Amino acid sequence: MLRHILTTALLAGAAAGVIAGVLHLVFVQDILLSAETFETGSELITSAVLTVRNALTIMVMVMVMLYCGYSLILVALMAFHGQTGDRIDARRGLLWGVAGFAVVILAPAFSLPAQLPGATETDLATRQMWWMIFVVSAALSIWLLAFGKTTAQWAAAVLVLVVPHLLGPQLPDILTGSASMELAALFTARSLGVGLLAWTVLGSVAGAIWRREQVGRA
Repeated sequence: MLRHILTTALLAGAAAGVIAGVLHLVFVQDILLSAETFETGSELITSAVLTVRNALTIMVMVMVMLYCGYSLILVALMAFHGQTGDRIDARRGLLWGVAGFAVVILAPAFSLPAQLPGATETDLATRQMWWMIFVVSAALSIWLLAFGKTTAQWAAAVLVLVVPHLLGPQLPDILTGSASMELAALFTARSLGVGLLAWTVLGSVAGAIWRREQVGRA
């Protein structure tokens, strides 16, 4: 079982990480570079540096390692729930992937959206702490909503999801930033879009690989 989980997670995580890196390069990288230009007031990035940064974005840029880590957690949860007799395949994996996106990216972004260089920011340690709180609360909430069987469990799921955002970090009194609001909004939207596509790939590929190995062992 452990070998099955590791194989599925690493293959699915690598696929999702490559997709995330390519999409980041195509749709997000230019926005970041534009924001850095606004922040510094000059174009400091040479073509050589751009080439290195693009290569890092696609190859190592944490994406593959990051999504392999996410994939290990996702596949372990899929395997745990699969012991109840629930079928695991690409279609079910897609739903797990969407749930993972909602937990890891969408829920934290509701109160802590991705920010461009030069934007007004909450303290980094504070952002990290609240990101963890939002992720844990969203994970518990979605699990209760999906697998809960009573009204009390569903009500608890809503409370667990909403309350951290009511108590979480507030917007600064004065919003400042070198880049335009339109650029910041585009960056946030595209970051969410890239995350959604990567997570759907992660879930679908993980479900498909898991199902194929199950059939092969049958």
